Amino acid sequence: MFEKDGEKDKNFKYKYELPEITELISCPSCKEGKVQLTRTVHKLPDGEDILILLMECDNCSFQQNDVLTLDTSFKAGTWDLFVENEEDLTQKIFRSPDGHIYLPEANFEIEPGSNSGYLITNVEGIINRMIHWANYMMDSYSSEEENEKKITSETIATLKNCLSGKQSFHIIMKDTTGGSYISSSKKKILNFVPLEIEKTDV
Repeated sequence: MFEKDGEKDKNFKYKYELPEITELISCPSCKEGKVQLTRTVHKLPDGEDILILLMECDNCSFQQNDVLTLDTSFKAGTWDLFVENEEDLTQKIFRSPDGHIYLPEANFEIEPGSNSGYLITNVEGIINRMIHWANYMMDSYSSEEENEKKITSETIATLKNCLSGKQSFHIIMKDTTGGSYISSSKKKILNFVPLEIEKTDV
């Protein structure tokens, strides 16, 4: 359930007042257009309320997402989601520009780049991204890199098994800034270790 500016879902008790936007900012990319801001309040399956900000330029292709929690602060640490079946592929993932996502069963990691923004997706979306990058790697290998091709081919096969529900797996997301979050309607498959505890155990 969600509510955009000026809209109300009667089944969702709206308890946040969004201030009126009176001034548009210039686009940081093209410098000519104006950035339109769309704000959406969204209730996650675990009860957390978040504010999703979508910024789009009316002149160029600039677009940026941000996610803010409205109830509690996103904490720095490591999220571990155990995906048992195809139903779990719909669990929501919010990765900040500093979040690292790792799928150990396929030994594949998505690292944030210098221009990374917020990524709002689900487990299925993460796996599809991994398959896309693995295929890109396959196409970039030379004819002499047969071993690399074999390893990457095995990785793609594992990712496809995860996507089809043939294999259970973990999605591990680590964020030292506290901007990332995994929302699951099934508490038993999700674990979170705060950064403070991780430092203590070292």
